[in-house]
Amino acid sequence: MVYFLGKDVTVHWTTEASGLSLSGAIGVSGDSLSAVKGADSDDTGILVLERDDGIHSSTLLSDVTGVDFAPGAMNEDISYMGKNTNLSAQIKHEFSLSITKKKNDTVWDQIYNQRGRDGVYATSGGSIVDESVPGYIDGFAGTGYTGNVHDGLTTSRINTFGYRLYLTIKEGDEVFVIRNCCMTGHTVTLNADGTQEETAEFYSYVDPLIVASGGAYGAQTVTSGTTMADI
Repeated sequence: MVYFLGKDVTVHWTTEASGLSLSGAIGVSGDSLSAVKGADSDDTGILVLERDDGIHSSTLLSDVTGVDFAPGAMNEDISYMGKNTNLSAQIKHEFSLSITKKKNDTVWDQIYNQRGRDGVYATSGGSIVDESVPGYIDGFAGTGYTGNVHDGLTTSRINTFGYRLYLTIKEGDEVFVIRNCCMTGHTVTLNADGTQEETAEFYSYVDPLIVASGGAYGAQTVTSGTTMADI
């Protein structure tokens, strides 16, 4: 487990989909979330911008006070008949990320309480579209693809599943890119004067990227899509 103070890191986040942002009408009761094609940070109601925006001032999480990053492994114990010692086999990696920030909006409330915990994805003719198919990006210029908010019932074996979080070490030159994260918890700190801080918990089973914070190579890596082999 690694803990960072807010003054030591900057945190950015985007969706995992190229060309799809998450939108929602703040203050509206019920489910107001939708996947929007070609959105801009100046557009009304945009909660999370698309992956192509990467590390930018428009994708910054402001007023972060603490980040808790915990890499780990999921193991399975296997017993063999006639053997006294069990085998503890690693099944997959797991990564947990808790972000605490001053409560200055209702974005995390909307995402967690509505159906926005697992990000967005694209469909064509009712079928899920993989970003690697030819003409994927061109399809967003027309009406070829439709953006959808993941409802938790659709398969998670798509490379646009979840969100992408970028942890940049201020005193170094590294960026931890946590890919295909899903929000698994959200808490708000209350006191007699009102709300002060909120914490969102994310998890991912996809190995993170560690890239240089500057240069064309680093920028290209953090905005490129997750391959299906990594899912």
